[in-house]
Amino acid sequence: MNPRLRLILFAALGALLGLMIGFDLADESYGLAIMVALFCVWLVARRMSDALPDTWVLAAVVMGYVIGNRGFAQLQPFKLIPLLPAEAALLVLVPTLIVRMALKRVTAIRRDALNYAILVWMLVGTIRIPLDLNRYGVIALRDYATIYYAAFFYVAQAFGSHEKSKAVLNRTLTISFLCLLPVVVSIQISPDFLIDHLTWQGIPIILHKSDLIATSLAAGFFWLWTKVSGRNRYFWFISAAASLLLIALMASPRAGMFAVFVVTVLWLATGQWRIAAAELGVVAAASVVSVAAVSFLGKDLKTSAPYSMYEHAVSIFDPAGTGTYINSESGDLGGNNRFRLIWWRDVIDETLTTSPVFGTGFGSDLSARFLADYDLLTDETFAARSPHSMIITIFGRLGFVGLLAWIAVSAAMARMVWRLFRRGDPDGMGLASIVCVIWISACVGVVLESPMGAVVFWTVAGLANSRALGASATLSGPEPTVADETPVAKSVLLPPHSSSR
Repeated sequence: MNPRLRLILFAALGALLGLMIGFDLADESYGLAIMVALFCVWLVARRMSDALPDTWVLAAVVMGYVIGNRGFAQLQPFKLIPLLPAEAALLVLVPTLIVRMALKRVTAIRRDALNYAILVWMLVGTIRIPLDLNRYGVIALRDYATIYYAAFFYVAQAFGSHEKSKAVLNRTLTISFLCLLPVVVSIQISPDFLIDHLTWQGIPIILHKSDLIATSLAAGFFWLWTKVSGRNRYFWFISAAASLLLIALMASPRAGMFAVFVVTVLWLATGQWRIAAAELGVVAAASVVSVAAVSFLGKDLKTSAPYSMYEHAVSIFDPAGTGTYINSESGDLGGNNRFRLIWWRDVIDETLTTSPVFGTGFGSDLSARFLADYDLLTDETFAARSPHSMIITIFGRLGFVGLLAWIAVSAAMARMVWRLFRRGDPDGMGLASIVCVIWISACVGVVLESPMGAVVFWTVAGLANSRALGASATLSGPEPTVADETPVAKSVLLPPHSSSR
């Protein structure tokens, strides 16, 4: 084509596109403008960065869900299309991955138990979604999201074999967990400031759900701790300590607290004792300062925030909710435990009665029987659809078939986590810790049923599994296998001349 004619053609198309964007903006519709802006960013990223361009899409949604949480999850670029950030990202990431795999003649599925287990689990859910769509309508798709969010695992796993893309995602986790700290502090000081001043089309960009933020802070603690042995160790230590202490300020910190305890035991099992010593020191120092401040102000210790944290910790080991809790800031901890147990029992009983093998399906109301048993039929504010446990949710919707598939996924994931812990690589241990924290929290909360926890979980799980298996030819050509890699020194969290088991 004649260069002059080509220039005129592109100028005309650009002018037409500019007019269309202008009309959309005047109508307060930003979808086309966002698409054009993202495409331009894509081109710039491809030229300026060695990382794959779509890596930045995944990095953006991970950062958005860690920092913005429920607020970011509600953003909707297109007014007329119910397309949320996780789904929009998948519409970019999955087709791009498929095209790249086709061009390189490789597969996104690695030959290991975890890849196959997740694939089987996704197939089990996908096979029954047509039946549930016919029965329950579009609402079945919302519940089915629990299944398709796992696609982020394969996307992240592929990026994990590309060094520059992996580095971008690792830095994204670091920046996200660091930025979360001042955001949480800001919300504690002035809860409505960000909600009032940082919005998109009337929707707050940052809106936190307490239990999910406690989980993110717990995950951030372990990830930031892995940086302590490098440069600026005092900065990383203070950041990790801040993440740990901020968990106590959340209204629902118990899942995060319990996850920290369990994952710390895993670190100890591999001989990494410094992290436990740091936790005890930080918590003890904060407790002494808090108690001293309460005494100085002449307040009753049992009505103070430190005592509330003590009651939250004790209530973890009171599943039946029979204990006595007197601190007003603690809330009804015993009632909250009974709330979960009754709901879990009702879902199990109903599933065993109606469809124990294949479950009640996506779109079925798992709360109907619970509302009657817990005397909440007249409560018009109750809108929860998940029984606050990934295990119970899977059993309720997919029966024993789905539950067995999820157990296989969890077992394979546990094997991957233990492999990374035994290896002692700081980044590997950090990724494995994040996976464990979110999985544990999901057992007692609505975590993997929502994108706020699921996108981060499956992304980190993909990166972790890629690291556990070693690099492959998935995206960047053949690289050394795990056996060929130079052993990583384990002095991160152990004193010199020490070794882990």
